[in-house]
Amino acid sequence: MKILFIATTNPEKQGDYLELSLIHGLRSILGEDFVEYPKKKILYGDFSESPINSLHGKGFTYCTEPITDVQYDRNNLKKSDFDVVLIGSGHMYGEKYQINHPNIWYTDGHDLYGVAERRVLYQGEDLIGTQFTSKCFKRDLIESLPSVYATGFGIPEKKIRPINLEIKGKQFQTTAPSDACFLSNGAYKFDNENDYYTDMAESWFGLTCRKGGWDCLRHYEILACGALLLFKDHIKKPSLCEPNCPVVSYSSQRELHDIMNRLVQNDKPTTEYISLLNQQREWLIEHGTCEARAQKIIEIIQSNS
Repeated sequence: MKILFIATTNPEKQGDYLELSLIHGLRSILGEDFVEYPKKKILYGDFSESPINSLHGKGFTYCTEPITDVQYDRNNLKKSDFDVVLIGSGHMYGEKYQINHPNIWYTDGHDLYGVAERRVLYQGEDLIGTQFTSKCFKRDLIESLPSVYATGFGIPEKKIRPINLEIKGKQFQTTAPSDACFLSNGAYKFDNENDYYTDMAESWFGLTCRKGGWDCLRHYEILACGALLLFKDHIKKPSLCEPNCPVVSYSSQRELHDIMNRLVQNDKPTTEYISLLNQQREWLIEHGTCEARAQKIIEIIQSNS
């Protein structure tokens, strides 16, 4: 299968995580049979139009190591060379498309909260629904529609670190969101990706919570570093929203402290901690990498073609 991916053109919107995740994964699996247009320069180390420090999260995880390009001449693009046209995230930023192709699919990375044309009422809340009701891969999916499929962010396989319990010395990561740790913490306290990852790897727990949507790159970075993911109010998450990994849910500061004290005692992990940590790592490799997300999308497209 050959896929043409229509990428966002606005230089100020190049850091869309779903788009970056999918380009990473599809290139890894399909190689020369996957081409994004226009070229996603920030994934090849070119930040001339979109400075890396201007990107959400400073470009960590997706943009710090260039991906391999293909030989295809993008200046002489022929849609007929491809079996599938997959629309990226540009529609979220007002970009319009007039594409003639027999097999067009869409991606939709909208949060649940914010501004979008199509909205749905879900459990009494006015939320953002999928903007395409057919042949669409939707992040934070809350509707069950016949040809709309749930997807989520992924992390490049090369970013997954071996689990190392010997280096752990603190309860949770420095960058834990204030809503997740019940403290006045800021975000993005590191200027270096390795330091950011090491901080999580040295923590017993990685705390996270819902932001604009339930899916968030932070979840996958925590899992990739080998900290145990604890997710505030995960029990309230709609079933189709990611992440759907084995996770410990908590709602209050007291409950959080009780969970951490139960799972790590006298600076040593309990059997329960180790079991949960291994289950989360297995889920990440099977479902939560860029490559796993891309493979699932390829399989769905193939089965519907």
